[in-house]
Amino acid sequence: MMRGFFVVGLIALGGVQVQAQGVIDRNHVPSKERVDPLERRRDDIDGNNIRATITNWTQTAQSGTPGDFWYEWPKNTNRRYVALTQFWVGAETTANDGPDAGETVWILDVSDFRGNNTGGSASWTFEPVGGYVNPAGSEYGIAQSDEPSSWPPFWPDKLEDPGDPGWSGSWNGFFGRDIYNADQEFFFKAGDDQYDRYRGTYSPDATDPSRHGLGLVIETRIMAWTQILVDDIIFMIYGVKNDGTEDLDKVGMAIWLADCVAGDCGDDIIFFDLLEDVAFMTDEDGIGDQNFGTDPAGTVGIALLETPGNATDRIDNDGDGSVSDECPANNGECNSPVVPEAFLVGELPSNGIDDNGNGLIDESSVHVPFGTQRGVGYADYIDNDNDGEQGAPLVTQEMVLAASSDQWLRWPPNPRSDPMQQVGGRPVVHLINVTQETVGLPFRDNIDNDDSHVQPSSAYPYLSEPGSPLVTQEMINAAASDPYGRYLIEEAGILLYDLGPEDLGKAYADGLDNDEDGAIDEGIDEGTDEMIDESRADGIDNDQDWILLQNDTGLDGIEFSGDFGDGDGQPTSGAGTNFPGEKNIDVTDVSESDQIGITNVRLFGANTLAIGSASDRFMFFTYLLPGEFDTEQPDPGDNDLTVSSGLFPLKAGQTERISISVQLGIGQEEVLAARDNALDAYQEDYQFAQAPITPEVWAVEGDGRVTLYWDSKSEESDDDFLRSLGLPSKDFEGYRVYRATDPAFLDALQITDGRGNLTFRKPIAQFDLIDGIGGFHPVSINGVSFYMGDDRVSPGEGSNGLAHSYVDSTVTNGVTYYYAVTAYDYGAASANISPTETPVRIRRLADGTIETGRNVVVAAPTAPVAGYQEAILENTNGHLPRVQGSTSSRIGYTIIDPRAIREGARYQISFTDTLMSGGRFAQDTITTSTFTLTDLDENRILIRDSDAWRVDSEFPTLNDYGTPIGFSLQFFGESLVRINSSVSGWDNDAVFPVVLDPYISPGFTSGQRNPADYQVEVVGPSEGRSTALDVSFFRTLPERPTNVRVYRLDPDGAGGTLKVEVDYAFWDLTGDDFVGATATTPATFSADRERRESDLIIIHESLVGNRGAPQLTWRIGMNFTVEGGANPSEGDVATIITRKPFLASDVFEFTTFAPSTSTNNPDSLLSRIRVVPNPYVATNRFEQLNAFSTGRGERAIQFINLPPECTLRIFNVSGRLIRTLHLNEGVNDPASALMNGTIRWDLQSSDALTVSYGVYLYHVEAPTLGETTGTFAIIK
Repeated sequence: MMRGFFVVGLIALGGVQVQAQGVIDRNHVPSKERVDPLERRRDDIDGNNIRATITNWTQTAQSGTPGDFWYEWPKNTNRRYVALTQFWVGAETTANDGPDAGETVWILDVSDFRGNNTGGSASWTFEPVGGYVNPAGSEYGIAQSDEPSSWPPFWPDKLEDPGDPGWSGSWNGFFGRDIYNADQEFFFKAGDDQYDRYRGTYSPDATDPSRHGLGLVIETRIMAWTQILVDDIIFMIYGVKNDGTEDLDKVGMAIWLADCVAGDCGDDIIFFDLLEDVAFMTDEDGIGDQNFGTDPAGTVGIALLETPGNATDRIDNDGDGSVSDECPANNGECNSPVVPEAFLVGELPSNGIDDNGNGLIDESSVHVPFGTQRGVGYADYIDNDNDGEQGAPLVTQEMVLAASSDQWLRWPPNPRSDPMQQVGGRPVVHLINVTQETVGLPFRDNIDNDDSHVQPSSAYPYLSEPGSPLVTQEMINAAASDPYGRYLIEEAGILLYDLGPEDLGKAYADGLDNDEDGAIDEGIDEGTDEMIDESRADGIDNDQDWILLQNDTGLDGIEFSGDFGDGDGQPTSGAGTNFPGEKNIDVTDVSESDQIGITNVRLFGANTLAIGSASDRFMFFTYLLPGEFDTEQPDPGDNDLTVSSGLFPLKAGQTERISISVQLGIGQEEVLAARDNALDAYQEDYQFAQAPITPEVWAVEGDGRVTLYWDSKSEESDDDFLRSLGLPSKDFEGYRVYRATDPAFLDALQITDGRGNLTFRKPIAQFDLIDGIGGFHPVSINGVSFYMGDDRVSPGEGSNGLAHSYVDSTVTNGVTYYYAVTAYDYGAASANISPTETPVRIRRLADGTIETGRNVVVAAPTAPVAGYQEAILENTNGHLPRVQGSTSSRIGYTIIDPRAIREGARYQISFTDTLMSGGRFAQDTITTSTFTLTDLDENRILIRDSDAWRVDSEFPTLNDYGTPIGFSLQFFGESLVRINSSVSGWDNDAVFPVVLDPYISPGFTSGQRNPADYQVEVVGPSEGRSTALDVSFFRTLPERPTNVRVYRLDPDGAGGTLKVEVDYAFWDLTGDDFVGATATTPATFSADRERRESDLIIIHESLVGNRGAPQLTWRIGMNFTVEGGANPSEGDVATIITRKPFLASDVFEFTTFAPSTSTNNPDSLLSRIRVVPNPYVATNRFEQLNAFSTGRGERAIQFINLPPECTLRIFNVSGRLIRTLHLNEGVNDPASALMNGTIRWDLQSSDALTVSYGVYLYHVEAPTLGETTGTFAIIK
């Protein structure tokens, strides 16, 4: 959008020769899409801080039904700002039917408030095009990106996709199939084909006589982002397509705005700021209705980010290709001449004709530099920055001399009097302002001078038209007789210039799509007048921002889908199709439009526009015709405003767009800052860094606490936008937990920016991924930075710093709390991108009910029913029972969600283990690898091969299917196998203590820590026998008689042990019978305190589980350092118990027991019933904010600690029954019912009347416990 002043545009070609290069030719055939008023739908966009009602007939704020949201900000507060936005399109055209054929007719389409005044049934307003909503019913609303249930069974405009006809089950995204660019995106189409007011006068579609109106189809997207820079903005994009067969030469679009700032509409000020190009809505005294309390009213700003483009007037309407600072960056014509004031002589703006013959259409004072303005350039068909087609002809002194005789310095001069320059009965203006300064510069000649049709040039590698016709000698001979070397291609109406012998065999422009790629004559005269008269329908990457490695995704916008253009090495435009095409070209590149700007602003009193009875001609001339600007601020009151852009041509099959942003802020400064951010978003083609996947959250209400837990899908997020920048796309960084007592989360909004505006919510908990990223992010937002976390592990977190559950124990029973868990990323400081956070999706509906998104929960902690018994798992002293194996490791548990605990369900925990290498000098160690949790009743694995047994890991809150488990397990695992000295030893306390260590011989072998228990029995001399064994490179211990036998104690499967004798080598180092370690004489197991030695028993066995061949494991000795110790004698037995990790041989099984109640001591249970508050004085903290614009709001008294399934009766002091209430009657969720022992009374009688003040009695009757009574008071 051009900033500063409006830019008045053109209408038709007038006397200008059309530049054929790049025009998309899709051979337009009108579609079969028609409106269906029965598919009218309303919905609410609430993807960020704004909530507004939208309709699929192009009107917002009002749908004509109760409960509409008039741009509520912040959402869920009932604070209203905008009463209406409505979209109009009008055209001046020529009657083509009936007795008035040839006469001028004006047709204007509106969104609503205009009935059929002929008494017919056809709608005279925009209506939704059929097929773009869920046909099951209006409750599904408008098709919405984040609610798949709202989508149609298929998308009618995608049936031509050969790979996936109709895109069934996929989102019809702005950038392609299943591309979710916005956090919330609505999509619909509207049309005007029932507008039969001009039946018999004008028919827009020669292929369908029953079609009326202008034959328009309006493709509409309404989008919202939670990105902090744009979270107070709603974007609306209207793509207006002429779907008929009749060209429309004079078209305008308008937006009708009605304010109601702060809910009291009578003291508003609505005006248009011409310098800022923004319509402002403010409240005169800043005081709103009761929903604002003491908070001041905010300000609304509505901006037109994009206006329709005009690619045929030879004027750089938006200034981006000539005088803009962006010119070098976007491949503009940087040295283009600027429209001078002299060019205005003889020109009549807004008639679409080149009245004065200078080659430009509808140039006006807005194009001319004023004060410090730089004006705008125009297409003189000269390559002023000399970066275009190589080999092009150059301006000569002779050309300057010839042009000097022309009023506008045209070449060829004086086209009106030159028969050769008359094409189709109109003079053709070629070069303009040919002066001495242009000598030596290339100019257009409609000839492919660099042979790009054979080999594209390096500067423009994607512009080539193979198959183009070639210049012949006959053409050259004919041109030789013309003073300017001209040759007319009669069938195309195109003139070739300066045609000479050097052009023989070169391709030339013929106005045809010779290579059948949809674009015409591309690669001919490229690089001249770039970004002047650019178009989003020319098949050219005008600003050269298409990137091969990032954007070559094909017509559907999806990488590797195999569709047309996918991976073909060149840009694929979606222009002329129903597909988006690739990013950064045409449909998806908003900068490739020569926007004409805002051309009309009208201010009028509210309810004075008789849209239902006004003629279309009146509406067109009053609100669409360029040149009228009501820009003075009116007195405070109730006024409306229209803002329009026109006039421009809309040919059959052509689409032009208008993009609108609605931003809200505290004041004009904040609104303008938001508008600037909206402009940045628009100029970046609405491409943002994407927030992580939204986590799904569950809440468990407890007594004085609320437990939250959530899934981990956010951690799988992959940001396509960052990938397109060549940056890491896996950018998840952490979670935040927010708490509020209002659905707008206002009390969580505590952190202000540099301007003092509340900007960030303050979390009650934050879990930051341990990755070296922490502290405040270097990219600030209005002077305040996002806090990334402390980058360290805190209690309750896993070793990676994350947690997936949180217990809030700072709550008060009976108070309603709103919780949101968001995921955030780490942004990209190198690209000046701040962190992005998932949205907080919550809706308070018109009737006061609350709807929440997947990451928001509502919880009111409360005491459970009387006699409540917690859910438990089968356990012994808090540890789950082991049924197989011998591990000494234990498993504890915590109940997370009692509602998920099934009564009598059986579960099993099994493990895998692995050998952890000890390297060259240390022994290998067997350790736990993973665990698996199995539901035995359903024979289903819930968690497979998880490593969350580690002490620094977090147990999953959800199973592998994404559903809650209900409990958390704590694994108290041994880190390695070692002796458990507390339960190991001799049965004779006088003997030296037994010692168990892995056998080790440096450089030779390391004994395995076999997770087994052992027994050493001392027998008679020579009754035991060792085995021969190599124990080092240099020593082999022989087989010899001993006085010990060694057994391994294996589980017998029945809870006992089985003694299995194992082989061992004996290393004799002490004793009276000591001869030597390699002797074969009988040996006795002993230790010598004086020699400080102990004999060693070296075990040779298979590892537990019979894994592999026997190997060295442990060595058993005695601690000879113990003073007074004795050697063992016959009959002594040493039992050696090891500490063992969880191993593959270990299995735990347990039963779950759901919450229950106990009826023991019923009198005591009934005596715990309380009324809170008692007395009730006017109000209490349990009552929520009023959800409505009028009235007092909620009143509530709570009866707590009630028995399950009881009846509560309330009486006044005279004994009259006031109200009967029931607790948990007919509930479907027993666990939830038992957790709630509270009845909430709204202080209304059974007749729905508010009770009076006084003393009341209550009677509680519980079938299982009995009954009780009590009193309470209500005080005024």
